[in-house]
Amino acid sequence: MLAGSVWVGGEPVAGFERAFGAYLGLDSGREVVGVGNGTDALALAFAALGLRPGSKILVSNDEGGYAATAAAQLGLGIRVMDLDPDLGVPTARTAAAADDPSLAAVVITHLHGDAVPLDDLDAWRRDRGLLLIEDCAQAHGLRSGGAHVGLVGEAATFSFYPTKNLGTAGDAGAVVVDPETAERTRALREYGWGERYRVEVVGGRNSRLDSLQAAILTARLPFLDQRNSRRREIANRYRSLLRLHGDPATTVAHHAVATLSDHSARESLREVLGQRGIMSAIHYPFLVSEMPGLQVSGGPTPVAASRRDRILSLPCFPEMSEVEIETVEAALSLEGPQ
Repeated sequence: MLAGSVWVGGEPVAGFERAFGAYLGLDSGREVVGVGNGTDALALAFAALGLRPGSKILVSNDEGGYAATAAAQLGLGIRVMDLDPDLGVPTARTAAAADDPSLAAVVITHLHGDAVPLDDLDAWRRDRGLLLIEDCAQAHGLRSGGAHVGLVGEAATFSFYPTKNLGTAGDAGAVVVDPETAERTRALREYGWGERYRVEVVGGRNSRLDSLQAAILTARLPFLDQRNSRRREIANRYRSLLRLHGDPATTVAHHAVATLSDHSARESLREVLGQRGIMSAIHYPFLVSEMPGLQVSGGPTPVAASRRDRILSLPCFPEMSEVEIETVEAALSLEGPQ
């Protein structure tokens, strides 16, 4: 590949698009379009689906700001919804509570590698005439009801940043859409060109997938399920010691997110981990509505706010050694049941 100087696009990218589509179980009604990164994947999906400035998207207030940032790039309005207090994810009820006449689409993020149940949400948004975009940036290999997530809405988007379940050696992303929308996405990812050097589609950008990154992704794809199984095994070992987000049978454990009883318990555990040289993180420390660079509408989201103060991400990656896992388990045991 490198000897042939195919640096951007070409067969390496087309080959990965085919391979990833086959992995997802796509039929002729959907195609994969490789793009430069996950945020561009969202923005390009919004544009290719015809969302226009002034219309609004609905996102969960805990989604980290990624879908909201992509929407802001296109001049779309951002409206936030809360989470179900029992499930910890958005539902038809929380979406309906945040409804707005200007809504054009709902973005559902399968956060932390855990599937958001979509049957009721899908029915609600269809009744409202809204588009559904599934953000699968943390959900490579995640299945719900036997099928890969990302096949319910009008579009699904992926990020292949190095830390993702399927990651490469730099930035990369993909959009999964119907063939007609795929053609618009391909034009939009390369300046809006129809034929070379002729801009025919408004809103184009430069967001092409590098062939080197595509080749790495193609090589790593066959190992994705095995690596997800290892992530799930590690997360489930933690799960025996404290409460973890997600379904232990289906999660792909992009993050192993513990939900502590309160903020004090979270900070106590974080201190214990830190004293033993164990890194932890908060995904995410700010709600979308708390980000000053975004203009957001919507009412209070008390469940999302409560979870923000109680969550802690524990080390969880396929390369963890047995000694490293046992070190984390020992630290969790010191804190007792949470």
